[in-house]
Amino acid sequence: MDILFKLLLIIHILGAICGLGATFASPYIMNSARNVRTAFTAHMINAQVEKLAKIGSIALLTSGLIMGFIHPYLFITGWYITSIVLYILTQPIVAYLIPRYERSMLEILEQSKSEDLPSEYIQIAKKTKPLTLTTYVLLVLLVFLMVFKPF
Repeated sequence: MDILFKLLLIIHILGAICGLGATFASPYIMNSARNVRTAFTAHMINAQVEKLAKIGSIALLTSGLIMGFIHPYLFITGWYITSIVLYILTQPIVAYLIPRYERSMLEILEQSKSEDLPSEYIQIAKKTKPLTLTTYVLLVLLVFLMVFKPF
């Protein structure tokens, strides 16, 4: 059982690197757009990065829960429960809200006749900034809890 737990821990860490790393990279990719052409490119690259984030996120959740079932005492530790809650809080933001804005941004780009970024696109991009900041804070707290296990 100890070998299985260690294997799951490796998967969990790799999932965190892929999922969280990609989530942190995504806004930087999207902010690189300076005109319609580069915005399309940023969205295309970001779509690939999001696949990695989804795979990592699923691996993170699955391995974390299996480790909890192997060692049930984890389900009564504060850091573990709080980590699960923070993970659940991030999911609607990264899986629903931000992608919804990105779809709207792509629709605006497709309708654009100019090479300059449309003002509607820029306004929607600004609306994603608080969501991104919230996600960053939640993910940093999540990593802190998993690394230091403070309570």
